Amino acid sequence: MSEGPGRHFSHDDRTGVVLGGGGARGLAAIGILEVLVAAGLRPAAVAGTSMGAMIGAFWAAGYSVAQMRDLATTLKWTEVFDISVAGGIMRGERFQHWLANHLPARFSDLDFPLVCTATDIDTGDLVYLRDGDLPSAIRATCAFPGAFVPVERDGRNLVDGGLKSTVPVRVIRDYDVGLVVACDFQPPLDRAVVPEDSSNWRNWSRFWKTLTFRRRNLAADILLKAVDILQTEVCRRQIGDHPPDILIAPPMRRINIEDFRLSSRIISAGAEEARRVLAALAPPPGVEG
Repeated sequence: MSEGPGRHFSHDDRTGVVLGGGGARGLAAIGILEVLVAAGLRPAAVAGTSMGAMIGAFWAAGYSVAQMRDLATTLKWTEVFDISVAGGIMRGERFQHWLANHLPARFSDLDFPLVCTATDIDTGDLVYLRDGDLPSAIRATCAFPGAFVPVERDGRNLVDGGLKSTVPVRVIRDYDVGLVVACDFQPPLDRAVVPEDSSNWRNWSRFWKTLTFRRRNLAADILLKAVDILQTEVCRRQIGDHPPDILIAPPMRRINIEDFRLSSRIISAGAEEARRVLAALAPPPGVEG
């Protein structure tokens, strides 16, 4: 291993990286990758769910961490969403078009293997996407139920993989990796739902803030908190069954899945936690790692 503060990686590690889901919280993966790359990590394969899969796709497509940070902090996320009248609030076609303009067309064009999770909404099956069309796969793994219309792919109607596997550690072992680094972006559950002022509920300003992800109404907050509870339970169980060698879980307190406007803060939180974890894994002075 290289000298210097914190844990360092070598090519001999054959490291698999797992990037969890979490909407805007998943942007913390960019900060984490910044620290991991600086510590010498070169991935043998990446597995991801939802936002984690999207960031993994950009990484595997050859984007630098700086380029990913720039995209995340300058993109107006509301501009890639399109309103739907059935199956979800947003169609997702504009999002897929944006992906197609920034990513290779197929998984086979990537620099290293990428596998994404999705959920068959008709059967409840966990589906692994690792070949064929890339933009539609990323759209599918990000298709949060109710928010996005399901994505039809290979005869299946697919939605967010986080329903079945938020941090897909198990599948990364398929790629003959020797070391697994997993990143979990689930929030702490000890948070009360946001009370709602019932007065003047027709106020246009409040409606617009809700539509553009600047506030939640009470019903949405209860529903999304319920999803957090379920996904956290799934995540804890799967990580317990398939523990990674290194787990990086930035504190996501008061960060909601729709808080894209906080991208810089979220990315910095990821980098800070990655530095803390790697420093704790450093060998004692005078001991070869």
